[in-house]
Amino acid sequence: MIIGIFVSLLTLFPFGLNSTASEITDQQMLDVFPPTVAATEKSQRGNTLISLDYTPSTSLWAEGLDERQVFHAQIQHDQNENNSFTLRIGKGGQVYSLRGPFGESVPPSCTGEGPSRSPWNDEVWQFVTVCSKYNGLKAIQQSGDIPESTLEAITAIPYKSTFFIHNSGAYVPDSRTINNLYCPMLAASQTNDKRGYRSLTWGLVPQVRTIHRSPVLYYNQVRDIGNGIIELTWVVHNFSPRDDIVFDFLNAPWGGTRHTSLPYHAISSPDNTLKPRDAFFPDTKPGGTISLRKTGGWKIASASKDEDSASLALVFGRDKHLEEQQAKAERGEPYSQRGGGVLRDFLAHYPQLYNGIWKDWETRPENSFRNYDVIEMIPNLTLRPGESIWYRSFLVVNQRNDAAALAQSLVKDVDYGLLRFSTTDTPRVPVYLVDNRVVETAAAGTQPAVHLFSRPVPGSHPVFLLEDTQTGHEIISTDLYRFVPSEPLALHLSQEHPKSNYYSNARGYSLDKHHCRWKRLLGFGLIAQPNGNGSQLLSTALPKNVFPTPDTTHLDLWSAAIE
Repeated sequence: MIIGIFVSLLTLFPFGLNSTASEITDQQMLDVFPPTVAATEKSQRGNTLISLDYTPSTSLWAEGLDERQVFHAQIQHDQNENNSFTLRIGKGGQVYSLRGPFGESVPPSCTGEGPSRSPWNDEVWQFVTVCSKYNGLKAIQQSGDIPESTLEAITAIPYKSTFFIHNSGAYVPDSRTINNLYCPMLAASQTNDKRGYRSLTWGLVPQVRTIHRSPVLYYNQVRDIGNGIIELTWVVHNFSPRDDIVFDFLNAPWGGTRHTSLPYHAISSPDNTLKPRDAFFPDTKPGGTISLRKTGGWKIASASKDEDSASLALVFGRDKHLEEQQAKAERGEPYSQRGGGVLRDFLAHYPQLYNGIWKDWETRPENSFRNYDVIEMIPNLTLRPGESIWYRSFLVVNQRNDAAALAQSLVKDVDYGLLRFSTTDTPRVPVYLVDNRVVETAAAGTQPAVHLFSRPVPGSHPVFLLEDTQTGHEIISTDLYRFVPSEPLALHLSQEHPKSNYYSNARGYSLDKHHCRWKRLLGFGLIAQPNGNGSQLLSTALPKNVFPTPDTTHLDLWSAAIE
């Protein structure tokens, strides 16, 4: 850890002389993940190569999609014919491609035209958060009586009221005013051992016309453990200034597989014997859920039923901290898990379309239909304002018998919980201004305009560098919607309604008309003045043309003091 006064880049950031200033800053910002526990013998690790250079893949995607629009990074694992893979990370931090001995395992994003078109946004590996309290019209109706005129007013507006947040991006609207809108990437870096990749993205409400503001940061880490094991870790932070924006329905992860590549599915029972998926989810209830404790904590999808068939396993665990978390809740201590997690695992549109227009699925082009086995892991965690939670799971690429054995061994390493970052051991990140613009490096002797915390310490709020793409003007702000057109909405919800405070101040946001470049996270400032000297209000420390006049969404924060 780095604490105290920064003397030089070498003492400030212990990442090596070959790192650039931006890489050093990103590495600091992304240093939030709990240590890796899963490991393989050195002789079983194989070789890992990470690249940011796009090359065409041989995967078939839905007609009209251009993979260059989503590509951000590639992790290539070379070992043997059974466990080598190529994984691709999208611009939103999502895992949008995973090729192995089975071919492409991620569905082709064949989701139709118009408002349903969602290239590499739905059918990818990602985290999803839902705020049930304000999620859709039903949430309003269930909270109190609403006059018919109010319901009509809400349904008539061109803005959606659903409130869930993707770790990938937004749906492409009918208007085609945008080709894609992925979650803005605010930091990215390889891990120090060059076997993993980290990114930080701002989660988006996937409906580009919405009445909700997203207060979610997704920290994403993908690591190559070796032997075909892929470690997926998310840290999720809720920076809402409102105390009622609680995310209480999560997917960790949402994902799935391409049915034509991996058509045979089995789930482990508590004694780790594999049973066909339909033993857990019968045809009469294919989209149901099952308690994680009624499974062995892992499942597998295979190219055939043979023991040596190419396979992909997902390791999701068995609620290892459930009783501990419930005991903390009873004692009034901070906790994240309310109850047991559940798994949903089904073939999309089965049996309806597979008995009809897709009955030839085995012979038709794999990118001509949705071709999607859905996996939804619901961990029953709660993410409150100001909190950070984390979740770690695994994918395993190998032949069926070996993938099963590895998956079973990894169940104990699935982990999750609350994360808390102390102000005493969190690095301070300098923000330099030259000619009223933020720069990554400054001439020797230049003093930082301010320092910010590199992690979401208690009582903090993120600070961003934004650019108005219409003018080229850059600002420092806490408001990620600063350059997103919006308008006040008259929803006419009575003051007696329990949710009137939220909806009476509603605005409609048009993300498809944004003129913003979300450049990066600068750090975290404190909401309340800290004890001691050395901390400044950002409005005092920064020029007005760089830090606009504070308001209800652009907050004035206190900088991190340097002792």
